[in-house]
Order: sequence, then C-alpha cells, then structure tokens
Amino acid sequence: MRKVQDLNSQVENTVFQALAHPMRRTILKIVGTNGGITYSELITELQLPTGKLNYHLEQLEGLIEKNQDRHYVLTPLGRKALNQLDLIKQETTNADEKYVKTAEMAQKTSLQPAVRSFLLVGVAFSFIIVFVWSYIAFTAITEGAPVIVYVLLPVLIAIGIGFIGSLIYALLKSPDWVRRLERRFLGPG
Repeated sequence: MRKVQDLNSQVENTVFQALAHPMRRTILKIVGTNGGITYSELITELQLPTGKLNYHLEQLEGLIEKNQDRHYVLTPLGRKALNQLDLIKQETTNADEKYVKTAEMAQKTSLQPAVRSFLLVGVAFSFIIVFVWSYIAFTAITEGAPVIVYVLLPVLIAIGIGFIGSLIYALLKSPDWVRRLERRFLGPG
C-alpha cells in the first residue's frame, strides 16, 4: 500500500513538474494531437531555437518518447497528463475565474523575502556606520578635534540610530506593507 502511494506521489510530482511550463504543455498537446511528430516538424510548428526545444523535450522525457519511425509519441504517462489537461479545459467555467485569480496571486513570487533581506543588510550596514561614527567621536574627544566635529558627529550618530530604528520597524512590519505593495502592483488577490 505504501509503495503504491509513493508511486502515485512520484507520478503526480513528475507530471506537474513537466507541465509547469506552457511550452511543454503545448508540445505535449501537439504530440498527442498528431499521434506522432518528428523533431523537424516540431521546430517548424513551434518556431523555437533548437536549444530551447531540446531542453523542453528533455523535461518531457517519460511523457513522450521516440518510436521506431523517429516520431515523438505519447507514453502511457503522457496520455494521462494530456487527459488531465483536457479535463481541466473541459470543466473550466466562468465561476472558476475568481478562484484562478486568487490562486495566481498566491503563486506569484513574493517580494517579501527579498525585502526582508534588504532590510537586514541595511540594519547591519547602519550598525557598522554608527559604530564607525562613534569610534571617530571617541577619538575626537580623547585626541582633540575641531569644534565642527563635536557638533557634526552627535548629529550623525543620532541620525544613524534613528535610521536603524526605522529599518527595524520596517523589518517588523514588512509582511504587511510588502503584501499591500504587491497587491497594488500585481493586482488584487
């Protein structure tokens, strides 16, 4: 029983990974519709460079194969995948539109991890700058410096600490404001 579940899981992962790219779905449909097609016919029909076509054909191994006549044909697994695509196409209704938009929004790459990383780097860099300014202030106090340094360095240190505080605040609030920003630019969820 466990082995059958593992195989089913492998089949699902393999099929969905192969069908993740629209070009591979197109290739699968062409191969399935024509009952077999040559490499040169595929290139002509798809207008793809050979490198890209080869890449997508490699990704479809196990779903398509070459027969004795050197035509690409569907494997039994490829027929199952094509049947799933046909089933989705047949059963899609206007009522699905709302759910498709919600799913698309959820699946779009989120900016949140990149923004959080950027803010963390900003906090670390700001700490370094404030440390350097504090060291310069300490050196100025112990060694002596022009009056402008005594006025300027505390202001710079205060600005740096304020900047660190605002970055930490943004870091804590980033999930909320990044989601709002994504909705504004990528559309409503």
